[in-house]
Amino acid sequence: MKSIEDTFGIIQDIIKGLPIDLEVALVGGYAAVLHGVERTTLDIDFCIHSHITHSSRTDQIYAHLQDSLPERFEATLLKGSAIPDDPFKHDVIFIEDTLGEYLRIDFLIAKYKWELEAIHAAVTVEGIPAPVVTKPYLAAFKLKATGHKDASDLVTLVKLMTESEKQETLELAKRIGRDKKLARLLAPSEEEPDDESSEELI
Repeated sequence: MKSIEDTFGIIQDIIKGLPIDLEVALVGGYAAVLHGVERTTLDIDFCIHSHITHSSRTDQIYAHLQDSLPERFEATLLKGSAIPDDPFKHDVIFIEDTLGEYLRIDFLIAKYKWELEAIHAAVTVEGIPAPVVTKPYLAAFKLKATGHKDASDLVTLVKLMTESEKQETLELAKRIGRDKKLARLLAPSEEEPDDESSEELI
């Protein structure tokens, strides 16, 4: 398996080879790792935006990507409208190495204003060639997702935040309609009752 650095090198080459301006920011599991969350990830996720997506022309970005990919890579476009249970309803472009040596690269097409703000507010992290979304915006992405890892990442992210970052996260959660979910995930869990005595032990 190639290293994260190797995968980032491929991503840089792909983006540089595109004949369109593409704004990108690192999101997802690897962004969480860079913010201090201990976890593993099998892909590298980016939120991307281009002026051509204003006309809902994701197909055009997809076509440009296909033309600029090294031969060993394949791109697949998945339209958000085709996934009924997807809370984001985003178009996503998946880039996979046919030889299985590089991590999968996911390009999530920005759809909402707050996601474009997240890209613009992304910060530079030493050694990482793409800007990384801040903790509050990453928390917003995690709140919109539905996986167990996303919920776990969110809880850990909040523990790593400053008070001002926590306040920004709360405001973002309200804005995207996920403030109740945030409160539920951060609520102290009730301890499981110890009912071992009622069980027959071997």
